[in-house]
Amino acid sequence: MRNSIHFKLALALIAVTVLTALVLTIVFFSSNTNRFEQYVFDQQFTNKLLEVESFYAVNQSWEGVESVLSTTTAGHGFTTGQGRQGAGQGQGQPLGNNPVRQTEQANETTVQGPNASAVGRQYALADADGTVLVGIEGLYPEGETLTEENLEEGAPIIVDGDQVGTLLDLRRGLVLTQAEESFLERTNTGLLWALLITIVLAAILGILIARNLTKPVVELTQAAQKLASGDLSQSVDVRSSDELGKLSEAFNKMSAEIAQSDRLRKQMTADIAHDLRTPLTVIGGYIESMRDGDLEATPERLSLIYSEISRLNRLVGDLRLLSQSDAGELPMNLQVIEPNEILHQALEIFKLQAEQQSVVLLLETEAELPMVMADESRLIQVMENLIGNALRYTPAGGTVSLKASFEKNNRLENGRECVRFSVEDNGQGIPVESMPYVFERFHRVDKSRHSDEDQSGLGLAIVKAIVQSHGGKVWVESVVGKGTSFHFCIPTAYMKTFDSLTI
Repeated sequence: MRNSIHFKLALALIAVTVLTALVLTIVFFSSNTNRFEQYVFDQQFTNKLLEVESFYAVNQSWEGVESVLSTTTAGHGFTTGQGRQGAGQGQGQPLGNNPVRQTEQANETTVQGPNASAVGRQYALADADGTVLVGIEGLYPEGETLTEENLEEGAPIIVDGDQVGTLLDLRRGLVLTQAEESFLERTNTGLLWALLITIVLAAILGILIARNLTKPVVELTQAAQKLASGDLSQSVDVRSSDELGKLSEAFNKMSAEIAQSDRLRKQMTADIAHDLRTPLTVIGGYIESMRDGDLEATPERLSLIYSEISRLNRLVGDLRLLSQSDAGELPMNLQVIEPNEILHQALEIFKLQAEQQSVVLLLETEAELPMVMADESRLIQVMENLIGNALRYTPAGGTVSLKASFEKNNRLENGRECVRFSVEDNGQGIPVESMPYVFERFHRVDKSRHSDEDQSGLGLAIVKAIVQSHGGKVWVESVVGKGTSFHFCIPTAYMKTFDSLTI
């Protein structure tokens, strides 16, 4: 289980999610606490600034302001270097408009009275000239004139549009009220619950996502194992168009091609056995009869035996050529060739046979065709197979045309220009159902004519192998009752881009 990709992927998704949630939680914990304390401190400072402004607005002087600065807002305190904490009064509300009442209330909540020292004080006050009136021990000594930088650290006290002083603060350990601590605790607890829920959801979603992603892989693995064991009828469901879907499509295509290749291999084996058995049976029968004295070894009978041996040699040669082509080892003697010369040679080879069958053999070509880079003997072999095939299926009075043409727009898949050769007849044509299999080995459109014509069924397969070995392409067009056209393209010897010979 731990070695499965499903387990590893689910674990990776869960780990990434949990790690991300933990980092976010730690960052939020720190940021939440700091920002909340800053918010509380800013509120207290703002309230104290309002108290001081109200004090000056009522008294029009700073006399007695120590009592205001020695108090804190209600419920809040600040730990000092000596561990003392001020008491609170009025959360952010001014002390009132009666200065006497203000002083009395302030005296009731101070620790040392209006003449308290700067020890343990949270706030300092400087007048309009920057002289410290109420100081903080070790930071803002009373009577000292502050610099511009020091004054910028505080907040200006504005009364009736004029700055009458500057309020400064000492940022030391803030002590939160019980309500504030409860709020902060509830916030952090909610965050912890969110983290826990996130981890649980990550585990569930990680398992589901991993199972959904790995299911096609598991199916592919099982199908591949069955394919390896010999069961070639394997295919998997294609559930998506992503990489896994494309992999499934590729597997199905591969499986279908393997099954097709296996079917062709079995069929080819049976056809080879049949094609070998017939001449061997004839040869064996004659030799056995001659050995037993039942038949005399006449020249005619020996000639028949020799023709059957020649047939075997041709079959073996064709099979060898195809095996070399499959291995990419088909020997090629490439040279610059005039396309019209190939057509003229082919015409001369079949001219007599066409006359004997009362078939018209025509040559149609262009005056100036580009040279092609090809093996002359191989191209003649291609033409022989195509013309011989056309003559077999063209009735007396029919026509077989040999053509060569060049079109700049007619290019191979690699972009190379090519010369197109064509062998066209007006014979019986090829049925639509046989068109996809025309170039397969041992495929015969009219199986009843094979034995009479002494053909192996490899001719068109050899045509395809030779053309593809030249880097060309071959295809067929046919209409039943009207005729068939075989076409193949061979790359030109000269590339127009560089005007040089291509080997």
